[in-house]
Amino acid sequence: KYCDMTVPVHLQPLTEQDTAILFKAKALRMTCGEAISTQAIHNYVSAVVSMIWDANKYFDEMQPWVLRKTDPERMATVLYVLMEVLRCTAILYQPIIPASANEILDLLGVPKEERTFDYIDKGSIRMGSKIVKPHAVFPRIASEF
Repeated sequence: KYCDMTVPVHLQPLTEQDTAILFKAKALRMTCGEAISTQAIHNYVSAVVSMIWDANKYFDEMQPWVLRKTDPERMATVLYVLMEVLRCTAILYQPIIPASANEILDLLGVPKEERTFDYIDKGSIRMGSKIVKPHAVFPRIASEF
């Protein structure tokens, strides 16, 4: 929507917050590997869910909808960082919720051959690649309170 349906190309240098969330997303592979090696599937899921909450907090703090008007290059950087975090978490979600995880990876334009755990470290969202029109993968839950 904000980058003409294209993965951002012109990024600013990463801030400390950008680097921290990207590092945590990449390190998630190790955390999940340790959990699965002891058959602690609940810890595996908890680690990925925690990463999604961190990404949501990052999104709220960075406010890309505001940056669109004040600093479009920073907005592009924030959106790229979020896409990369989603790529890592979706790869790790594949064994748990394969259809939804692959739908997210499809939306991000991640090639099928780059959806293995090895690509968490060596892959990345391809700058400049086209993305499809986003849609909600999970239904919004309305609160009755």
